[in-house]
Amino acid sequence: METYAAAVAHGLADRVRASQLPPPVERAKIRQSSGASLRDFAEELGVSPMTVLRWEQGKSKPRMRRAIAYRRLLDAVKEAAA
Repeated sequence: METYAAAVAHGLADRVRASQLPPPVERAKIRQSSGASLRDFAEELGVSPMTVLRWEQGKSKPRMRRAIAYRRLLDAVKEAAA
């Protein structure tokens, strides 16, 4: 079981990673190289495909909760596609 301090540190690390998302063009490349569609990402993140497209185009940014999930998904997909 994770200690409280470890949980807090993990949460902080997630927030730091989420605040440092890859550049928008790189986000699209990561998704596309995995063969995942906008709809695939949208369903995983609980948003619309248009929202994911806006993030990939740099027209909008996800709020922290979604940014954390988006960063985790990008990292996992990038690792799986490697």
